[in-house]
Amino acid sequence: MSASRRARRLAVLIGLTVVALVVAGGVVWWADRDTSSPGSPAAAPSAGDAPRAKAAKEPAGWGPTAAEKDQARSLAEGLSLKELAGQLIIARSFSNESSLELVRDKHFAGVMVTGQQILDVTTDDPLDSVKAFNRQLQDAGKDRGFPVMVPIDQEGGLVARLADPLTTFPSFMSAGAAVAGHGARGEAVVTAAARASGAELRAAGYNTVFAPDGDITIGPADPIIGSRSAGSEPETVARAVVAAVDGYSEAGMISAVKHFPGHNVDEDSHEGLPVLRSDRERLRSHDLVPFAAAVAEAAPGIMTGHLDVPAIDKGVPASMSHKVITRGLRDNLGFDGLVISDSLGMGAVMNRYPGGDATVEAIKAGSDLALMPADNDEAYDAVLEALRSGEIPEQQARRSAARTIAYLLHAQSSPELPGKPGSHVAESQALSAAAATIVAHPCPVPKITGVVPVGSPEAVTAFRTAAEEAGLPVGAGTTVVFLGPGSSGGSGDVVVSTDAPYGLASSAAPTKIALYGRGVPAMRALVQVLQGKARAQGQLPVDVGVPAPKRC
Repeated sequence: MSASRRARRLAVLIGLTVVALVVAGGVVWWADRDTSSPGSPAAAPSAGDAPRAKAAKEPAGWGPTAAEKDQARSLAEGLSLKELAGQLIIARSFSNESSLELVRDKHFAGVMVTGQQILDVTTDDPLDSVKAFNRQLQDAGKDRGFPVMVPIDQEGGLVARLADPLTTFPSFMSAGAAVAGHGARGEAVVTAAARASGAELRAAGYNTVFAPDGDITIGPADPIIGSRSAGSEPETVARAVVAAVDGYSEAGMISAVKHFPGHNVDEDSHEGLPVLRSDRERLRSHDLVPFAAAVAEAAPGIMTGHLDVPAIDKGVPASMSHKVITRGLRDNLGFDGLVISDSLGMGAVMNRYPGGDATVEAIKAGSDLALMPADNDEAYDAVLEALRSGEIPEQQARRSAARTIAYLLHAQSSPELPGKPGSHVAESQALSAAAATIVAHPCPVPKITGVVPVGSPEAVTAFRTAAEEAGLPVGAGTTVVFLGPGSSGGSGDVVVSTDAPYGLASSAAPTKIALYGRGVPAMRALVQVLQGKARAQGQLPVDVGVPAPKRC
């Protein structure tokens, strides 16, 4: 898609999204009167329920074809109740052996591997063990007639479960800076980076990525989202999200925009239940805009957040709320993709829903997939019992299974893009180059002929590599101070933030640069700027309290 065509489409998309959410008589979010009830036939509409005449029409964006939906419906109807219970859960991996057993013996939809278990760094090829296990997962489910879901958290920046030998990508806030600074060209760069990341993940054996982040950061008080967000302006975040979803889809990856209806709060849901204090008007005009844009763009998945939204369903986590998921996301926004809960082992829900209750409540509320329960076996037993008793309506569960299966079949049939893991450095560097933002500079801009890098060890190491490659002498000259995540500021000739840029406000330096990344590709983009070979024309996607730099 050309840059001009992308710009026109996104402008129309964002405009229509905002109008639909705000104008009375249009899409009305969470009408005061609930016209459906959990488990009713109308409570969880899906493409799987559409009349066959309508099913013949192919979707406009990336997604299951009519034939794939038909095949998925048939496969879902053929599941026994025991298999159906497992198909609604993505397991938390405690060991490779137990994970394979859950897929093979209890028909779990997939397995989420996190932490140290994801990568065996003692092998000569650290990615080899990852690919081998992902193949084992598919082999464990080979008799089901469709792929096992193998998801990963790989947003870029601080949330990247796999590092070397995969290409390192900057935080998603870089997408906001690129979009804000370059418009359509920035959107194209974001799409290219997401496509590249998705291609590498597919080559490693993954078919699902829990990204991009549709949250709108609240600023320095943001305890957990931070640079994972594209910014603080709804339209900028929406444009970045849509561009990233396009890239993942082009790579044949199932993406999931998170954390609906917006983790725009000052508390970490890993520890407690945050309260999203937006009233209905602010929900329409602010928090929901990126998600509505993603829905309009046929995003494959939406991940719900563990958030108390008093304006909609006070005291009930959004991830457990029928009003939020079925009435809001499904009925009112018309979303027909996959709904996935956030991890059910988080503090926001564990203390409120003991045992397998959290898993049952998430599914009853309208989730297709319950992610990472604290105890896999307890969750499975609870879901099976709820299916047997009718607490989870069987037809609702089969619709969810059909929806998941259809996307897995479509991802499997999508062509794999060329390029092995680690081969997309150019796309990562291009994103950092488009995002790099000059926050302050002297006039005239001095010529830098040598540098002394200090500060964040990871950033300094990456910068040394990039500087030496470019022939920029290291060890004497301009002091370049790198601020790591959470840094309160620094002092030097040049101060560079490598995560959220808030520390630049309290930094003492004639030159301040927001970079949004710490890897070698980001540092190569920075070196080009320092050498005067490139201009940093990204735009701050958040307010850091620093006046715009003067023109020289």
